[in-house]
Order: sequence, then C-alpha cells, then structure tokens
Amino acid sequence: MKVNNTIVISIGQAGNQIAASFWKTICQEHGIDPMTGMSSGGSPPRGNWSSFFSQLGESTSGSFVPRAIMVDLEPSVIDNIKATSGSLFNPANLISRTEGAGGNFAVGYSGAGREVLPEVMNRVTYEVEKCDNVGGIIVIHATGGGTGSGFGSLLIEAIKEKYPEAPVLSCAVLPSPQVSSVVTEPYNTVFALNCLRRTADACLIFDNEALFELAHRKWNIESPTVDDLNLLITEALAGITASMRFSGFLTVEISLRELLTNLVPQPSLHFLMCAFAPLTPPDRSKFEEMGIEDMIKSLFDNGSVFAACSPMEGRFLSTAVLYRGIMEDKPLADASLAAMREQLPLTYWIPTAFKIGYVEQSGISHRKSMVLLANNTEIARVLDRICHNFDKLWQRKAFANWYLNEGMNEEQIIALRASAQELIQSYQVAEESGAKAKTQDEGAASTRASAGEFRRPAATVSLRDLVDRR
Repeated sequence: MKVNNTIVISIGQAGNQIAASFWKTICQEHGIDPMTGMSSGGSPPRGNWSSFFSQLGESTSGSFVPRAIMVDLEPSVIDNIKATSGSLFNPANLISRTEGAGGNFAVGYSGAGREVLPEVMNRVTYEVEKCDNVGGIIVIHATGGGTGSGFGSLLIEAIKEKYPEAPVLSCAVLPSPQVSSVVTEPYNTVFALNCLRRTADACLIFDNEALFELAHRKWNIESPTVDDLNLLITEALAGITASMRFSGFLTVEISLRELLTNLVPQPSLHFLMCAFAPLTPPDRSKFEEMGIEDMIKSLFDNGSVFAACSPMEGRFLSTAVLYRGIMEDKPLADASLAAMREQLPLTYWIPTAFKIGYVEQSGISHRKSMVLLANNTEIARVLDRICHNFDKLWQRKAFANWYLNEGMNEEQIIALRASAQELIQSYQVAEESGAKAKTQDEGAASTRASAGEFRRPAATVSLRDLVDRR
C-alpha cells in the first residue's frame, strides 16, 4: 500500500516560526538530523518517513528532505531559518520578499501576494509531482498578520483550484490582545475566515488567547512569549500527525483525508479545536508522568483546550482522540475513554462521532501523551469574540483606509463580516437544534413507553437539513 504523502506549507512570521519548531521535532522523532537531513548511524529513519520527507539518493546514506514550503513577504524569519537549519530544507522552497504586508490582509491577498503567487505555486507543483500519493496539504499560518491572512487565503484558493481533490487543512493561529503585534488583527482574521469557510476542507484553530493562559497556568510562566505558545502548538501538531507518520501492530496509518472525513460531518462546519495532555512544564516532562485517567480528564477539561471557550458546554459534533506511547496502558485508556464518552454532550444523530487511534511510537518529550481533535459548537464563541473586536474597530472606521487604499471597498468589507456571522450562526443552529431534537425525541419516547406503544425509530435527521431548514 502506498504511503500518503503530506506537504506542509507555512506562511508569514508566526506560521514559519511554528513550522521550524515542528520540523525540528519530527526530525528527532524519525531519527533524522535536523541540521543535515541525514539519518542517524546510516540506518533508515523510523516510521513512515516518506509521508513527510522525500529522499535524495537511493541508499540510506542519502539525505531526507522535508516536504516543506515556507513563504513570507518580508525576509527576516526566512533568513533566520536559512541560518539555523543547516542543509535540511530545499533552498528553492524558502521564499521571501523585502516589503512585507504591513499587517494588511489586502496587501497579502491583492498586492504583493499576487506577485509572489506564481513562484509559490510552482514549488507546490514541484512537491506534488514528487509525491507517490498526495494524502493532503497542511497550511500553517496566523490570521492576524497581513501575510498569514491575505496570502494564506490567496494560496489556499489557488491550491484548491488546481488540486481540488487534495484535502487542505488550515492550521490557523487566531489573535489575542495579550500577544498582539498588529492593531488590525480583527480585520485580517474576519477577512481570512471567509476563505477558510469557503475553500479549506477543515480549519484547526489555535487561539492565542487560550494558549497564553495555558502557558501561564500549566507551565507557570509569568509572561509567556511567542516561543512558548509555538511550543504548545508544536506538541499538538506532532501528536495529530503521528498517526500519519507511524504505523505498527496496533497502529493503522491514517491519512489527512481520513482524519477530516471523520471530523467534518457537514462541509460548512469544519472548524476544529484541539487539546493536548499531559501539559507538564517542558523542564519537568522527563521527571513527572501523568496517569492515563488523569490525562483523559485533563484532555476534556474546559481549561485545557487550545481555544478560549468551554467545549463541555457546547455539543461535540465529532471527536477524535489520538493516544501515543507505551501500549500496556491501552486497556485502561479504552475503558477510561468509554466512560468519558458517556459524559460528553455528543450530537446524537451522528452515531460515529467518537474515534480513538493508537500510535506505539512515543513523542520526544513524553513516554505517553494524548491529543484531542474536536468539532464542537463552542468554536462559535471564539469566532464571536473576533467579530466583536472587528465591530469595535469598524464602528469608528478605525484603520479602514488601510484596506480601502489597497482596493477593497465598504460593501466588500460588510459582506465579509456578514460571512463570518453566517458561520457563527451555523454552529449556533447545530447546537440549538441538537438539544431541542434530543429533548423532543426523549419526550416522545417516554410518552410511547407509558402508553405501551412500540414504534420503529424515526429516521435520522441530517445536520444539513437542520441548517438549511433554519
């Protein structure tokens, strides 16, 4: 069976800094030198290395090159990656310009971004043609900056137009005032949401608001830095992709396509959140180990999710838990997850909404760890916060001229804001309809039981019908 090849594209300052950390981590997991791309001791890399790496040369003495493309409209981050990553990355895939996007979505989408798009798409084509079997494309970007939001949107649209069958997962970092560097972040994020809603197959949200609090509370860091937040994201991404990169006796390779098929029950509802356990401070991770039951409780705790919301107060449309590490704990993990499943506010018309995966290969920092991926209606609270901040700026037309001067108009801006509101409402409809439908169904069942009547269960209501009916 062919291994599914995954291409990782990182965009903008935050996207590239996260990608650099991510590639260093998975190089270590596979036994590849993160400076040279050579395998340790000349032996083949561990796991399904070809899912994320291509090989130069036929023997194991050749080097292994990440399937990575890194793009920024200003040079500093790309220059730093070139200076600190040795000969790991293909230099042709490290693309930068000199002007930057100035924190402006319109520059990244319509201005300088359009100029660099052909070069980037040429590199995407090059990487796709090297793949035996394209399993998916992961795009890492922040929606607050001009490049991550504007060029990120432009590139995702271009990729889906050229390769409509390739699943695209956007890993989007949402802004927070606590780690803000650009005053126009709410504008850029709302504008990017329209593309992510229409074009991406799924969008995994990393909310800086929640990440800052996690680093502060769980890691006891007084004033978390961007590097601290990026390390949290790296832990999650390594866990999420582990099932794509390793297979074994208990592990079946899961492609990005399969993962998204399980997590996206309705095309428009594809915004995901995640959590990671154990959130042990990095300097203590090799000395302290959390038990399986505590790890699972932590995973589903409202204070552990990488988004500033309370998923236990919403409804889980779909859920995937990926465990990696020592397999002696598998029976206990199965039992604990089964017990947790009974406590979750699931959506009853999606009977296969809870998936569990196991990977025998441990991560770098933990002998055993877990990552949760959830499609939960509480994501609407996160998006609503962004829209509220947008409205505060737009009411005063603050910085609106930045966008109007780059070719956008007020009607277009209002339409993009309305698109974000429609996305929020679609999740609210899913939450309200699920609760009402379950209550009505239980009430009817109780009435029939008291009357001694037995009938065939009603046909399952589709989520699409409920949303369309609203």
